Amino acid sequence: MGDPSDYRLVYSARSDGVLHVAKGSKKEENAPTDAQLDTKPDARGVVDYYKMLEPGDAKHIDWKRKLGGMLMREIGDEEHRAQNFILAALPENYRLYEHVRFTKDESEKTGELTKSSKNHAGGSNDRQDAYLYGHPEGRKKRYRSPADYFPHLLWLSMDEVGDPDNCSCKMCAPEDIQGNELWGKPGDDESEIFMKDYARAKKGPIVTKENSSAEAANTSTNPMVVIPQRKMSQEKLPKSVPKPMPSPALSSTSRTSTNNSIALAPTPLALSQCFEQDLDSHPGKYLFRLGELVWVQKGTTAWSLAIIIMRDLFKDQRHQDRPKYLVQPLSHPFSHPGIKIISQENLLRPWLAWSPPAPTHTALAAPGLSYDMIDWSAVIRGRYGDGDAEVDGSIFAAQATDQTFTPIQPLSLYNNTQPNERSYCGLYFGGEKLWVGEAIRLRVGTGQDIMVLHRIVEKLKPLPTPTDAHPPTITLIGDIYTFTTTPHIKGREPPQNFYLPKRLHEDLAYRNRATISKKGTIAHWALLQSQARLGLADVKGRWYESSVLLPILRGATDFTRDLERGEIPDGGHWMNGRGDHSSLAGRQGTRFGDRIDVFGRAVPTGTLISRGMDGPEDERVFPVGEPNPAGVPVGGGGGSLSGLGGGLDDGQRGGGGGGGLGLHGGVSDGAIAEFMDLERMEEGGYLGGFVGDDGGGGGGAF
Repeated sequence: MGDPSDYRLVYSARSDGVLHVAKGSKKEENAPTDAQLDTKPDARGVVDYYKMLEPGDAKHIDWKRKLGGMLMREIGDEEHRAQNFILAALPENYRLYEHVRFTKDESEKTGELTKSSKNHAGGSNDRQDAYLYGHPEGRKKRYRSPADYFPHLLWLSMDEVGDPDNCSCKMCAPEDIQGNELWGKPGDDESEIFMKDYARAKKGPIVTKENSSAEAANTSTNPMVVIPQRKMSQEKLPKSVPKPMPSPALSSTSRTSTNNSIALAPTPLALSQCFEQDLDSHPGKYLFRLGELVWVQKGTTAWSLAIIIMRDLFKDQRHQDRPKYLVQPLSHPFSHPGIKIISQENLLRPWLAWSPPAPTHTALAAPGLSYDMIDWSAVIRGRYGDGDAEVDGSIFAAQATDQTFTPIQPLSLYNNTQPNERSYCGLYFGGEKLWVGEAIRLRVGTGQDIMVLHRIVEKLKPLPTPTDAHPPTITLIGDIYTFTTTPHIKGREPPQNFYLPKRLHEDLAYRNRATISKKGTIAHWALLQSQARLGLADVKGRWYESSVLLPILRGATDFTRDLERGEIPDGGHWMNGRGDHSSLAGRQGTRFGDRIDVFGRAVPTGTLISRGMDGPEDERVFPVGEPNPAGVPVGGGGGSLSGLGGGLDDGQRGGGGGGGLGLHGGVSDGAIAEFMDLERMEEGGYLGGFVGDDGGGGGGAF
């Protein structure tokens, strides 16, 4: 039979298999009856029963090998026909059972099962026929050989509309189109049937009931079959990933031969390599991550920008675990607000939920200015006119952060495939933190596609120099998916992909529960490209669950209303992309070796970003005090300007620039509210208000 590792995997893209069928008011299992599963011998000592075969069983592998070979001989090109293929798995909910029959007395005497005169992949029992169960009409519609099932598999792989009338298998088609030459005689051995089918497949593709013999030559070889391909090189990667062209229905009379619809096999998820990576892979724990840049609510309408430096879980009044975050607001170099404990996630927003407003000092709105280029002491003295230095400091610090990346948690040499490459568990990407094994939002394709990230690889240079204008490049490797919605037909749901991250899978199930009942539609993440290689410029940012993010961005009332209508869009529609509103487009950004260095003077000297469960315990100890939902500072306000070596006189220490804000305690809530008032921003009351992805009205929710 050959080693299965010598075969290339091929996946069926769809399944109509069911585990149960309705029989009157009851459900019947789509499998052998209980009596057929009984292994007890009869009065003559004959043991006659059915047993389910596991995927690793020899006969199970033999079925998959024959089905994969026939499928690729039928729809593959010359290159495919020269290779060995094996079906990676039987279509979902199809199960293979072996009919075992032997005489117990003879077996006990010899210590072996009675030898059969036939040589099968399954062994040498008196009888060991295999039957495939799963047909939507129940156990009576079982398949007894790979050749018997192959026309049905071919229909599943090629008929996009899923119309059973287009299937020519003998379980779906009327008897008048079934010839003995096609299906074999009841007494034929399955190897003989296989050879008949092989000869038939070489003659030409199967023609459906609607097709005449004259149309056979035009039958499409445009399948919905999943075949792993070699990894694409970075040079050959297209700038966008187009959706595959839809496969024509088999009943169509105008067809062209193409393989554009051949999709790729999903890649299994790797195990987590660190505690924090594993923690962030589970739904219901934390929405925000250590080291991320976030918007923090102050008061009723005022917001500031901060970084998360610590997080933990605490018990609420109902003794349920709730997340709490310790955040450090950003500012100009001469004054920093105190840290804050936030214990309500609805008081935080992802950095990319909104676009940064224009600076309050209009003179700072000149193109090309960055945080480190600005003379902040002159801003405080009022040389740039009226405005709020602390607010502007946070805006410029956040924009600078958006243009950076920092690889984190390098893997051991064992995980690096090339000597000049290094792999990582995660990556700080602008204001966000990405992990291997999770979904990320892409710019390529539709703009709403995602990649399930499987590797983060940095290509190193043998002899880097301090003046090297071309720093090491980051390549992201993973599977690309697009969100697809179809009418919901019970028993014909899209096959479940067990290689999706848990958060992605559970969010999809949540959304489908609403849309199936309200709109009669069901969605799934359709695989477009496997093991694709992208650069950082091709990525927008983190993917967030709609079920978690939209109640925060939309508000509980609007989200509940949308949920009752079955309208739950992907959360990415409400998010910006990293670099959308800067000169970063088309570039990977600036690499930093340590995350805290990204923020520089925008945070107090000595600020530490906790490593969470991957660091020492003292990095997880919150300041003394109960969690503070309102986000009131723990400790004092920002630092004063005293002791700066005569930079400012006493009068300048006591008041800010033209705005006259005191600097000893940091900017007041009222002062920030006066500018960072999101309600007024939404109304366009400020110059350079929020800009969406399309350059128009809102890059986020308000």
